[in-house]
Amino acid sequence: MSIILSVSNPDGTTRSFELTEHDTFLLGRMEDCHLCLPDDPQVSRHHFLLEACPPQAALRDLGSMNGTQVNEKKIGGRKKGETPEQGAKRAYPDIDLKHGDKIQVGQTRIEVRIQNDSAAGSRVAAALSEGDLSGLSPEAMRRLIFGQPGEAAFQLENYAIERELGRGGCGAVYLARTAKGGTPVAVKIMLSRAQADAKSIEQFKREMSVIAKLRHPNIVRFLDSGSDEGTFFFVMDYCDGGSLADAARRQQGGTLTWETLRPWALQALEGLAAAHKEGFVHRDIKPQNILIHQNIARVSDFGLAKNFQKAGLSGMSITGQYAGTPVFMPPEQIVNFKYVKPLSDVWSFAATLYNLLTGKFPYRFDPKRDPIDIILNENPVPICERLPGLDKNLAVVIDRSLLRNPKDRVADAGKLLAAL
Repeated sequence: MSIILSVSNPDGTTRSFELTEHDTFLLGRMEDCHLCLPDDPQVSRHHFLLEACPPQAALRDLGSMNGTQVNEKKIGGRKKGETPEQGAKRAYPDIDLKHGDKIQVGQTRIEVRIQNDSAAGSRVAAALSEGDLSGLSPEAMRRLIFGQPGEAAFQLENYAIERELGRGGCGAVYLARTAKGGTPVAVKIMLSRAQADAKSIEQFKREMSVIAKLRHPNIVRFLDSGSDEGTFFFVMDYCDGGSLADAARRQQGGTLTWETLRPWALQALEGLAAAHKEGFVHRDIKPQNILIHQNIARVSDFGLAKNFQKAGLSGMSITGQYAGTPVFMPPEQIVNFKYVKPLSDVWSFAATLYNLLTGKFPYRFDPKRDPIDIILNENPVPICERLPGLDKNLAVVIDRSLLRNPKDRVADAGKLLAAL
């Protein structure tokens, strides 16, 4: 499966871009764009973002001056006299792209070609396309995963499900017990939002089998895994203290003091630093993915989000009706979606600390402005503006780790650990 973008330039030359896995494509005048058009006055700094999850693709105009033409229909575009910031405050729809669609921006034309050799989607993929998982009750979620009583659906052998612990965009986490011994474990069940070919699924399983061998006291262990059509399960150590997000919610004001957070932060960085040393990047660091067991912090879900997306199973995660705002995602992860390095985990970890200490996100998000536009064009708010009493040395480390240019940040989790 692939998405091919055939570009026709004003001078008559052509070029093409092929997106064979979950990826992003940014068009605009800025140097960080995949298709950079600096000489066309009708093109904005960051004009549109295209997200590909073959065979799906979606386009999102980012508050451009002149809008984006899709099959001669204008998408987005600012009103006369509006600044880019003012124009971006008006919400623009995400447009699902189909084979043969024609996009025009200024003098540049792009034809979309979709090659799709995959089999039909799974039972749950059809259900997920109709709604958001957050709106389902625990009982309805359980029926979606395991089917109705007596129905030939997904079966989880060797584990007895007790109750739901949490919910994500692609599934849920359950407290369960092993059939032999009754040991408590956490079972994460991930549901494919999209169809994927057998090759991609096998690649996902292989990469997860490599990550499953990662062992460290501050990394949650993978104990078992399996799949059935579009349903995948991962059995992990059960962490009885919940996540750092849970710990913050239990406090008045919904934040943690540095005195409380510090030991957990250092422990989690020990685990993340060990993974970086082995060449692994987490890609999805956030308060919900740092868990507490017997008062010790452990990094969870290592590689799950990255490899699930790479296999094309997660559906759209940046654009699309059910995609969340990537509040813990650094700018380069939007632009260079596939090539994330430890520097990006550093940004996400610092954003996690920022959120737990202040109760806010590093960016000053405006509900009337596209969050992608803010992430691509604005700088984070210095943490002392949110929390004036914070130790100045700590503030310097966090702010430096959130710098827009990756080269200016603390280099990896080991160096961030030493700095803290």
